[in-house]
Amino acid sequence: MSPSEGDLWRALVQPLRFAAREGFRQLDELHELGATLEHAAAELAARATLAEAPREELERYARSLAGFDAAERGERARLVALGLRLCASFAPALPAAPPAPESAELTALPGVGPATAERLAERGLTSVLDLLHFLPLEYQDRRGCVALATLEGIADGARVTVRGVVLRVSSRRPFGRRPRMVEIALGETEEGPPLLSCVWFRAHGGMAARFQVGQGVIASGVLRRYQKRPQLAHPDVQLDDGESGAGVRRRYREVEGVAPRRLERICSHCAREHAARVEDAVPRALASALGLPAQADAIRLLHFAEGEPPDAELDRLIAGDHPAQARLVFDELFSLQLAIARRRSGWERHRALPCRAGPELLARLHGSLPFALTGAQARVIDEIHAAMARAQPMHRLLQGDVGSGKTAVAFAAAYAAIASGLQAAVMAPTEILARQHLETMAPWCRSLGARAALLTGETPRAARESLLALADAGKVQLLIGTHALLSRQLSIPDLGLVVIDEQHRFGVVQRARLRARDDDRPLPHLLVMTATPIPRSLALTLYGDLDLSILDELPPGRQPPRTRLFLGRERARAERQIARALEAGEQVFVVCPLIGESERVVGADAVSTAERLRAEHPDKRIGLVHGRLPPRERDAAMRAFRDRALDLLVATTVIEVGVDIPSATVMVVEQADRFGLAQLHQLRGRVGRGGGEAHCLLLSDVPAESVAGKRLAALARSADGFAIAEADLELRGPGEIFGTRQSGVPRLRFADLRRHAELLAEARRAAEVLLREDPELAREENREARAAMLRRWESLPLLGAEAG
Repeated sequence: MSPSEGDLWRALVQPLRFAAREGFRQLDELHELGATLEHAAAELAARATLAEAPREELERYARSLAGFDAAERGERARLVALGLRLCASFAPALPAAPPAPESAELTALPGVGPATAERLAERGLTSVLDLLHFLPLEYQDRRGCVALATLEGIADGARVTVRGVVLRVSSRRPFGRRPRMVEIALGETEEGPPLLSCVWFRAHGGMAARFQVGQGVIASGVLRRYQKRPQLAHPDVQLDDGESGAGVRRRYREVEGVAPRRLERICSHCAREHAARVEDAVPRALASALGLPAQADAIRLLHFAEGEPPDAELDRLIAGDHPAQARLVFDELFSLQLAIARRRSGWERHRALPCRAGPELLARLHGSLPFALTGAQARVIDEIHAAMARAQPMHRLLQGDVGSGKTAVAFAAAYAAIASGLQAAVMAPTEILARQHLETMAPWCRSLGARAALLTGETPRAARESLLALADAGKVQLLIGTHALLSRQLSIPDLGLVVIDEQHRFGVVQRARLRARDDDRPLPHLLVMTATPIPRSLALTLYGDLDLSILDELPPGRQPPRTRLFLGRERARAERQIARALEAGEQVFVVCPLIGESERVVGADAVSTAERLRAEHPDKRIGLVHGRLPPRERDAAMRAFRDRALDLLVATTVIEVGVDIPSATVMVVEQADRFGLAQLHQLRGRVGRGGGEAHCLLLSDVPAESVAGKRLAALARSADGFAIAEADLELRGPGEIFGTRQSGVPRLRFADLRRHAELLAEARRAAEVLLREDPELAREENREARAAMLRRWESLPLLGAEAG
């Protein structure tokens, strides 16, 4: 085969390989795959230089693909496997093609040997594509060095570049600590006094050897004062050759063992030679309409592949508003929004049974509830009922602050399904939370003539078998449970609605299994709930394939806990308040960041804290619960606390979600600086649920003026969960909103969801328009966008992937 024929071969084999991955897992998500394969096979048969027998075989294969998209799944899988076998028989004739950037090894680059490649791999850079996307953190302006003698007049926090002579080099381990500290003193001349200190607190072993007394250097960093003397902490320092101080330096994230200058050269060469080979995620016409440069040009400029740009370009790079920077951000967000929109269009193709809720149903619903709905609850219920009335499955995220009344809204959705002759299922992450839902919803069901039941891993075998039979016969209208609802033995034939509480506690596969259908029956509607306030920009990214309903109002009489911050020696006051609460018969939570003592991490642990509190309060009943306990023991401890068999419960964040202990009035958080703001907000929502005054005591040893101290003080002042979530997004990043970096959060290389909100909205609009015009991205001008989307986001676990 000639090279052009090789391209034709790859056009057939690549979609086949993708469809066959992981046991054909992606097969159902590739719409109109048959048309793509048929065209590629026919083109290969017509244009390739093949013997008659292989050509005829390929032509027969192309004809067999005519009914591919309407075929059963097993037949489609057989045709994919057959196509791969045919492609394998033609492969030996292919000329060797250069590896794609995502698979090209770094050792192919000049100056990158095995040792350097290993260092780069430790930073997560294993391919040419990784290096192309390893953009500078900042561009440091060194076009104007300031004199050391003028530093006294420059304010703290200013970034400065100075020339100086090394007067002294020291290396030591302060207070016997393991990390080594290196410090150099700089002056204007060898004979003059030291005017600036450069210090590295975690220096590697050979760092001090880089510097020699009398050596001329250029240092760049943020100016601070230490003991009233100018200091640069962790500056970038290079030897002064008389010229290198001029211009702008690129500062990349540090790669241990690879000098900054060398890293700059490697990245520049890589961009110069390989930028043009990266698939362009944005169609050329769209990029042009938005005033964005070509992707290859953007990558080359950002890495200075063609040398330092003109001053006007440099100024924009330093400010962070250059079109090349916007181009890489837009690429990433556009590909992500394409993936989200395609997932959404996938589930919109399915059908559901409409669940209509008229005035009479709403009147009965209001009569069954022992309280009046808030305005926010009534509005959200209307939104949900309107979505469930359609013949397409509802996919909706219900987001509400702690105590905003999500359970009543979930029941209103379930009743719409039940009143339509269907069944509903509610899945909770823990048995205690599932039991709480049953205790709340069962009386409401009875008043409406419906039956609710509980299925968990602890349900006795006889009761379980009876419940499975009742569910299969349609005699249970509302089934509430834990992971036990995922049992393959369970059949809910008329399932009209699935509610998943605290959905981020479940894996995508688990969520999908509850809604799965082996036949062509309609899909149930889906309502997922979270008490974790999610900033709008993150909701568009993580939950862009769901409609959003927000509960932004608390029920009358519900007041947020009073939050107080105790720093350092103020701890004694907090301990006295805890003792007073216990003596008054109140119940107290104490939350720790660690389970047990750790050699790697210094911090308060739950096991030691429980032992200490038992010694301090011998007459009080103190329990312990954490993630390493077996679920049965964990739930038993929680039940004991709920039943007031315990006075104080020491816990980790396993109690963060959904635990309803109405009598608990005090929440104590040890080392509160170790938690995210949104997570702390969740924790304090665990107390005061029975009404009356409640308290949240945040304990920490950080200084009040530190960033962490200011964060905690801001939390103590605010009870607005959404404002807190926005602050958490800014301070800790999108992966930490739920307390730990979860797999469902897209890892964004370039985009900052707070700074780039306008680009995110533009990317969303552009993706929707493009998919309306070309739903399968099959046009020639859109194929690179499709390839980039699949490579980057094919495994993104969005909820829309659960449509079937």
